[in-house]
Amino acid sequence: MSASTWLTAAELAALGLPDWPGSEFRSRAKLQALGVPSRVREGRQGGGGREFDTAALPTALRRALLVRQHGLAQQVADTVVPGPSVLTGQVAVCAPTQVAQHQPARTPPSKADSACADARVLLVAHLRGLAHLGMTKAVQQLSDDLHGGFAPQQLLDTAATANQRPRKPGTNGVTISTRTLFRWVGEHRKGGWAALLPAPSQAAPLASLADDVALCLKRYASPAGSSRVLMQVCRDVTAELGRHFDDATVLYGRVRRALPKVDKVQLIKARHRGAERAAKLPFKRRLTEGLHTNDVWVMDGHTFKAKVRHPDHGQPFAPEVTLVLDASDRYIVGWSASLSENVHGVAAAFRHAVTAHGVPGIVYSDNGGGETAKALDCPVVGMYARLGVDHRTGLPGHPQGHGLIERSWQTHMIRAARKFATYQGSDADAKCVRDMRGTIDKERRALERTKSTGEVITLNQRIPSWKQFLDEVAQAVVDYNAQHRHRGLHKHESGPFMGKRRTPAEERMARMVPDEIVRLAEFDARNLALPSVVRKAVRGEVQFLSRFYFNADLMQVDEQQVRVDYDLADANRVWIWTLDGQYVCEALETRQAGSNGMPYFPANALDAARHRRVQAAVKRREAQIDLARRELQPTLPAPAAEFQVPGLQGLNSGRRKSHDDMAFVERVEPTTEQLAPADPNARPLCFDSHSSRYEWLMRDRSRWTAEDGAWLAAYAASNEYAGLRDFYASRGLGWPEDPAAFNAAG
Repeated sequence: MSASTWLTAAELAALGLPDWPGSEFRSRAKLQALGVPSRVREGRQGGGGREFDTAALPTALRRALLVRQHGLAQQVADTVVPGPSVLTGQVAVCAPTQVAQHQPARTPPSKADSACADARVLLVAHLRGLAHLGMTKAVQQLSDDLHGGFAPQQLLDTAATANQRPRKPGTNGVTISTRTLFRWVGEHRKGGWAALLPAPSQAAPLASLADDVALCLKRYASPAGSSRVLMQVCRDVTAELGRHFDDATVLYGRVRRALPKVDKVQLIKARHRGAERAAKLPFKRRLTEGLHTNDVWVMDGHTFKAKVRHPDHGQPFAPEVTLVLDASDRYIVGWSASLSENVHGVAAAFRHAVTAHGVPGIVYSDNGGGETAKALDCPVVGMYARLGVDHRTGLPGHPQGHGLIERSWQTHMIRAARKFATYQGSDADAKCVRDMRGTIDKERRALERTKSTGEVITLNQRIPSWKQFLDEVAQAVVDYNAQHRHRGLHKHESGPFMGKRRTPAEERMARMVPDEIVRLAEFDARNLALPSVVRKAVRGEVQFLSRFYFNADLMQVDEQQVRVDYDLADANRVWIWTLDGQYVCEALETRQAGSNGMPYFPANALDAARHRRVQAAVKRREAQIDLARRELQPTLPAPAAEFQVPGLQGLNSGRRKSHDDMAFVERVEPTTEQLAPADPNARPLCFDSHSSRYEWLMRDRSRWTAEDGAWLAAYAASNEYAGLRDFYASRGLGWPEDPAAFNAAG
């Protein structure tokens, strides 16, 4: 039996299809009940009866029919049967078996091709409506009416869509030859609606292109540097062919027009390698719907996109940040910061995640040296093996496998780096980056210069310190987990945030089952690998990151190299081990209680010293104020060359009394009788200061007493007089160098 989509009820019954009647009568009844279109069979003498369109049968029956006719189950499973026509409203006519045998599989038709096929079906239906005239006369009449524009406007528009050719200017008709109309009728009879689809456009093979164009495309399909720019390829080919250099522009246009004819996938594979090729070709998307909390952790390192000061020597550098992200809820479960990409930073991040959030099932990372070191991956003593964690790595050079964490860097760490003036990401302003590098180089040269000159310089405050960097990274992690509404997470179904995406923290809280979390015991968590450095123990102390850590037990390894384990999240303590792996002690930072740190002086001693310093400063300022006031008084004539002071005999042979050792009363509170009016030339009852008493006595030597002579000698030897010596001399009141001349008053 020949393969056909139009079969009679008897032929269908004879095929023995499953769930189908075996008699012609019941077969015809079921076809009519299903509403399968029918027609009078043509080409049979004496009448062939009615035949039915099997393309309108249910899908299961059509598959069984094709399998029975051809025995090609696999081909039938892949065959696409077109659906009903949009314009006719009836089941479209098609011959899937013939298409499968003689035509290559084609993609689903475009909307334009479907509209063209619908228009052709309408024209074929119009011709069948004129069957009483005979098919030849009907085709001729339709062709003439369309060409002359006498047909109804709706039919003219349908013909224009079916013909796929623009109308000639100045005419209202549509030119469709009788031969074309006959062909459409015949194709519709054989293949139905699908047979009237326009032929798909075929890309021209490379062999059909001109030699110079083919040569350009061949060179352009290469990863070599000389092939990256198409215009340069055209120029090189033009020069090699001995043509004028202006012909390269014309050749470039021809190559550009031929480029879409080349297979795009093959062109990408020829021009790109590795991750760049994978980023342009189809890929497999990893789905996370079936993951539970802590099923898969994705771990990766990232060079911070800003310069910070090194914790040891202070030189600006770019540190390494390592993150651990839970793939099920995109929550950052652990992080660490290290001076460079190494196993210690990765181990610190993993330890932080495990101690805080439990043990994962799978850890997925790249093939970097830090992620695959023996401290982590060793099957005997490695951290993963001890915890029973399955470590998986991606393909080298293909970071798309762990794209969840690769994309997240833009959300947290790059955003954190932008807050610093030393930001040097790909989108940073080139001028700002150059200026900052110049500032860093200038500071570095100044520091080198101080080694020989000893000068003191001020470091640039725009370069963040190590502590500022750590604080910003910690804050970026907190903000990401609590405030970033991730587009890959579920939406809130109720509450004030209904319709908004969840944050990683909200998703983790909604999905986590506490009983499924495997947590470490305190002893196991304490013995997980920490980042470590080698330092020398000196007198019970070790120095690390510009800090000192103390424990008396360090004297057991005094003057020896020891391993210092540290936790970036706790800078108050470190753990000391010998290089042989023996635990020594836990050392505390010197400012912590229980360490060897103590105040430089007691607080009460510092307070007393500050009080004395302030009092002395006030006294010095009072003396300066008094000196300034004395300058307003008139200058007296110089005293006689020699004058005597009672009670000063023998002062040259004896030691002078210091001014501080003198016992006298500067101010005497007067009584009521003393406040009475007195002689203006009389001796004052009290003096405002030492300097006022000295000036009065030097102006009126006739009123000196024995007590005044001793006081004058002591005052002349005091520090106060030494500070005012020039002032007294300018007013003629200076104390003579030989006080023995004062042997008598007056």
